[in-house]
Amino acid sequence: MTNIYLDLDRDRIIAVLKEVYTTSQEILGVEFLCSSEEFVDKIQPYLDSNRVSTGVLMDLPSRKYPELKIEINLRTKKAIARMNNRNQRILLNRYLTKL
Repeated sequence: MTNIYLDLDRDRIIAVLKEVYTTSQEILGVEFLCSSEEFVDKIQPYLDSNRVSTGVLMDLPSRKYPELKIEINLRTKKAIARMNNRNQRILLNRYLTKL
């Protein structure tokens, strides 16, 4: 049996997630409950499984915004924020969609 290997740009995906963490922290002015390394490590099971889904939803909670989730599309290497506060979500996504 031949293994199928998807050519995902894993380095770029990890770089985008690191930038999402720092950009979100600067724009929202909060400290997240997990470190940058812990946040980036959450994507590893999806990269290792070699499956491409429509989007991976990752938690990025803080005390002020506990519902913040980052959706990353593994194929396009794009990230968007999902949260209840509409104004903050729009402001954050304005920067995240440029990554």
